[in-house]
Amino acid sequence: MASLQGDLLIVLPHIVLAAGIVVALVAAAFARRNRTVMHVAVSTLLCSFLSLGIIYSRLPAGFSGLFFFDGLSTISSGLILFASLCVAILADPYFTMHKMPAREFYILLMLATLGCLVIAASSHFASLFLGIELVGIPLVVMAAYHRGSPPGIEAGFKYLILAGLSSAVLLFGIALLYAGSGSLSFGPALASMSRPAAQTPLIHLGASLLIAGIGFKLALVPFHFWAPDVYQGAPAPVTLFVATASKAAVITALLRLFPPVVIAADHYLFILFALFSLASMTVGNLLALRQQSIKRMFAYSSIAHSGYLLVAFLSAGPLANTAIILYLLFYVLTNLCAFGVVSLLSGSGSDADDLNDYAGLSWRKPWMALVLTVAILSLLGIPLTAGFIAKFSVVSAGMAAMHLVLVLALAINTAVSAYYYLRIIMAMFIGPDDVLAGEIRHSERRVPIIGACIVSIQAGLLLFIGIAPKYLLQLIGRLVS
Repeated sequence: MASLQGDLLIVLPHIVLAAGIVVALVAAAFARRNRTVMHVAVSTLLCSFLSLGIIYSRLPAGFSGLFFFDGLSTISSGLILFASLCVAILADPYFTMHKMPAREFYILLMLATLGCLVIAASSHFASLFLGIELVGIPLVVMAAYHRGSPPGIEAGFKYLILAGLSSAVLLFGIALLYAGSGSLSFGPALASMSRPAAQTPLIHLGASLLIAGIGFKLALVPFHFWAPDVYQGAPAPVTLFVATASKAAVITALLRLFPPVVIAADHYLFILFALFSLASMTVGNLLALRQQSIKRMFAYSSIAHSGYLLVAFLSAGPLANTAIILYLLFYVLTNLCAFGVVSLLSGSGSDADDLNDYAGLSWRKPWMALVLTVAILSLLGIPLTAGFIAKFSVVSAGMAAMHLVLVLALAINTAVSAYYYLRIIMAMFIGPDDVLAGEIRHSERRVPIIGACIVSIQAGLLLFIGIAPKYLLQLIGRLVS
């Protein structure tokens, strides 16, 4: 009995979240008030987040052969729950402004969050596939949540078709790896990819299909076609979740399945990841240059950042894992801040998506302009922001492994990205005399205090990490060692 209780304690965050989903379903059925379900969702996500502190002393530990909990899963789970908590809080003023019922949204959000936690802790292909489907199915509904919006319906439909296709590819890859390794656990599959004698065409084909399925979730080129349409068409809180929590979960799974040491030992995998990295960072930045839609611009930016992140995956060495986790932290925090501002500025008619919506924001809503500026400078990698520390760590890992071409491509693409990032900042800081009449929408929208506080805390964290990174590096070192 004591052993059973100990095992169940390891999955306490998952149990709390699953129980909260049941309570939210009951509240939605009987109370039928948006705020009631919202309070249940926020309380559940907060309790699940705090329960990570309870299980920390028991790490590392496995559960039923399907999950493995360690420092990596703790960091990832913490980021996922923090991101979902921010989405839940920011969604309330958004759906109130749009006069849309939000009860079902909070339930779908909690289900997708549970799926992300399952992915982050998976050590078995069965639990990995279950988690991916538990995220994908709610996201289809969430993307098309605004039933009166044709772009929203299109976003949901595209995500449904392409997510189904990617799941089929992923499942076929898992089947081939099972045929080659004889097990559905990650361990034997990793062992078969690490041993030169076991690197058969069957294993390589299975690994390729597995990478393609995961590449869709990360929007790597050439699996990126869904991202701009879903980012633009989905409601802003949904875009916020897709850009943060779901990405954090998939990156964690990718790190478990293809750690840098395994990629470096396999020439085929190295070439494959290098091509994905170069294509993603180049195509993502080039397609972002001409965008007038802020959400599409950030979508292409996220594709480029996935390419930057792969440079660390290709750099086997002591710096690689730290660089990946640090970049993941920066990426989630920065996108929470940027898309949080977009959500807060969105009006009742549409989201604040057009670049013109931000014209003169510095004199209309100076604090929001300052917060968004911090997020954009962090995405660009300017010193004194978390983005600089994250990119510096990736470049350091790449240089340590002597991947000069990849590091040079990262530097050139970062310079290219300055064009479209600075366009947003220039639009925000133009004077009132330079703004054309009728160009600005959402100018009368009053920003909720709680929402402004959340994005301000996120901007503060980005600056704190950029100014004093040693505290975060020490924390990562303790959790990952």
